[in-house]
Amino acid sequence: MRCFLLLILALIPLQSWSEENVRDLKFGTILFDYYQQNYFNSLIGYEVAKARGELKHQKNEARLLQGGMTLSYGLPQQAEDIFLDLLKQQVSEPDRNKAWFYLAKLYYQKGETDKATETLALVKGEIPQEIKREFNYLATLINIHNDHLDIAEQAIAASAKGSVYEPYLMFNLAASQLSRGLIGDSEINFQRVIDYTKTHKDEEFAVLADRAKQALAHVDVEQNDLLSAWGHLQNVRTTGLYSNRALLSYGWTAIKLERYTQAIPALKALDQRSISIAEVQEAKVLLAHLYEQQGAHRTALKHYLLAEKAFASGVDAIGGARRVIAGQRIPQEFVRNLEAMMDETDWYGSEPSLDYNKLTPFLIELMSSNPFHIVIKELRDLYALQDNLNYWRRQADEHQLIIRHRQQGWSSDSLAKFVEENQAMKDQMETKVSELQLHSVALSVEEQQRFEPMLDAVRDDFDQMEKMLKKIRRIEKPYRESEQKLAWMAQLHQEIDNKLAQVDQLILKLEQVMRKVVNAELDKHEERMKYYWAQARLGKARLYDRTLLNLEQAAPVPTEVN
Repeated sequence: MRCFLLLILALIPLQSWSEENVRDLKFGTILFDYYQQNYFNSLIGYEVAKARGELKHQKNEARLLQGGMTLSYGLPQQAEDIFLDLLKQQVSEPDRNKAWFYLAKLYYQKGETDKATETLALVKGEIPQEIKREFNYLATLINIHNDHLDIAEQAIAASAKGSVYEPYLMFNLAASQLSRGLIGDSEINFQRVIDYTKTHKDEEFAVLADRAKQALAHVDVEQNDLLSAWGHLQNVRTTGLYSNRALLSYGWTAIKLERYTQAIPALKALDQRSISIAEVQEAKVLLAHLYEQQGAHRTALKHYLLAEKAFASGVDAIGGARRVIAGQRIPQEFVRNLEAMMDETDWYGSEPSLDYNKLTPFLIELMSSNPFHIVIKELRDLYALQDNLNYWRRQADEHQLIIRHRQQGWSSDSLAKFVEENQAMKDQMETKVSELQLHSVALSVEEQQRFEPMLDAVRDDFDQMEKMLKKIRRIEKPYRESEQKLAWMAQLHQEIDNKLAQVDQLILKLEQVMRKVVNAELDKHEERMKYYWAQARLGKARLYDRTLLNLEQAAPVPTEVN
């Protein structure tokens, strides 16, 4: 539950600005990159604007934004330093309150709830309108964490009623009440989460309602009220993130109620889904076992055989997933195609893909975990740094080429010769153009009008060339970089190489961590799948033995011949 609270809080945007709020042009460009989640470009834009003094009116707002983006990069200590440094300065009360709020939010995300409580209490006076809802949200979460459940419930009713935060706060409150044994209160609040979706049809609220229904079913099962649990599970959607667990729970509850025929449709629905899903693996064996218990041995044997075949293909798919994971660029593909990999259809699809552009469905559960997302996020940022450094590495190579050309290039004599040769070429071309102009006089008026613009353009080019040659004639000595400047540029080029090597090393380490974590997740899938595969084999063998026994018992006893 703690992880759930932190995840929900992290999804809240840092702040929103309207067009009227943007008073510095450069702040607008920083905001643009921020809302595109291009935090690297936004931070660079901030540093450039700060160095050039382009933030005349919104320096503090930009500083707050920098702290928020630094926190998004997983650098809480640096973000804390930014907020604390801002609070040491003479800033307006709204900006000071925002800084205290973001600092409290930072402490809460770090799990330092006591410091978050103390820091949030430092917000004085009127709370800025743009953070008012987030402030109330954070304050309510802290109250829930500190077991001030009555105060939290009053706050939800007073300040979060009707907002997008209400169902999340209500769910967290209900979960906390349940963990503290307040069963009746938790059931009331879980039901309020469900009721919220009747007037708010967004998918995110429907998903939350599914979780609340399953929580109520879990409570009923713990109280041995199977009929009520079954009723709640009937209302969970049969597609979506939590549908697999709901269908399996529905099937088990129906079996416990001895309503076997009503358990079968739920298990059949699961049976058609991807073998990579844990609930599907269990349902395949359970469905065959259910038929076996009902005496439908032929149907049970068929499902045991189909399950055995499915588990064999699943284990092969895991082997294929391992080969893909071992690919040189697959971690990069994970990061850069994250949206495609988390395509909702793969959560319950019957034909999961296994390639560079689609995350194998065996890793959906892993992709939903917060620690793995942190690794993905850090890799994404490192890949962005790598791309940026590679770009500047190419620019440095071109710069070095220019420098070498200059060093090996012009002398005073060669420069004078160049001017002389080009002056001669210009004179020759001017003579030819004059001849063309004389020839054009013999043409019709219409043809002369066609040629006149071209001749004018050529004359303009000659004038420009003459100006350039005059500038070159004034050069007494060709430009050469000083030894000091050459050494400075070489140092900068070397710094790019050093930083690139450092980033490459960090990427290599994180990719190794990622591969280990992914392979550990595949090990869990393989172990579970082999367990259910063994169960299917045992069921098949049991039915074969029973069939042979029945045949032996049905065979006529041979009579003795005297």
